[in-house]
Amino acid sequence: MNKDSPVVERRQMSIAQWRALADDGVMIPMRIPLEGDSMRPLIRRGRDPVTIVPLSRPLRRGDVVLFECPPGRYVVHRVYRLRDGYVQTLGDNSWNPDPWIPGKQVLGQALQAERNGHRIPLDSPAARAFGRLWMALLPLRRVYFKLRHWCGAALRKMGWRR
Repeated sequence: MNKDSPVVERRQMSIAQWRALADDGVMIPMRIPLEGDSMRPLIRRGRDPVTIVPLSRPLRRGDVVLFECPPGRYVVHRVYRLRDGYVQTLGDNSWNPDPWIPGKQVLGQALQAERNGHRIPLDSPAARAFGRLWMALLPLRRVYFKLRHWCGAALRKMGWRR
C-alpha cells in the first residue's frame, strides 16, 4: 500500500455495545459471523456473516432475528410463532422450537447474509415465504433427522466409520 492510499479503519463492537447504541436511538447495522450450525444450510458457521439492524417494525413469522436467551448468549433464529407479545423461534437446522421469550428480548433483525461475495436477502417477502415453507416442513425434517441418527448408529455398530 502506498502512503497516499486511504486507510480504512475497522472497529470492533460487541453486541452489548451495539444494543446500548440502539437503545439510545442510534440505528447502525452490525455484521456478525454465526458460531453455531442451527441456521444451516442458509447460514454457515463462521463463513456467512449476517447483517443485523435494530428492530424498526413489528416482527413477522419467517423473519430472521437476533435475540438474547439466556442473558449474555446471543442467538440468530427464525420467528416461528408470535403470541401476545411473546416470540417462539426455530433454527433452520433445528427440529424443536426454542422456548417462548418476551418480544423485548429480540434485539434486531437480519437483513442479509453474505456467501462468497454474494448477498442473500433475508428480509424480503420471498425470503419470509421460504422460511414459512421450511418451518411447515418441520414434521418431515424430524423424520429425516431421526432416520439419519438411527442409520448412523447402526453403521457405527457394524464398524463403519465416517
